Amino acid sequence: MKFFSRQFGELECDDAIRVAMPNGIIGFEEWTEYVIVHDEDSEPFRWLVSTQNSDLCLPLINPAEICPEYQPRISGMGDEPFELFAVVCLRSSLDATTANLKSPIVINAKTQIGRQVVLIDDQYSIAHKLF
Repeated sequence: MKFFSRQFGELECDDAIRVAMPNGIIGFEEWTEYVIVHDEDSEPFRWLVSTQNSDLCLPLINPAEICPEYQPRISGMGDEPFELFAVVCLRSSLDATTANLKSPIVINAKTQIGRQVVLIDDQYSIAHKLF
């Protein structure tokens, strides 16, 4: 599959790595197909790139990178292996950059189906400072 991203230009990916988000992401519910791009120049970030909207590209980070004790209780995952990401809010100053630990994105590693969950407890913040 080929698609265009304003951030990365023309991209091509195998259907096996596409991530379906049937309910979308909070604020972007109408877009449901994505690819996670690993750009080595952006480490430790990944990019959730919409295959349907060339302007939609969200920075992600593995929550363990910024909060080693992060272990949210997420129901409905069973024993399936999954990947967990926090959406990053980039600011002009790195000191002000935050990650949303309250609403992680969970992706089933086998089916490539993901969802954004809103955690019930108040242990985690929507604006956890990265630095």
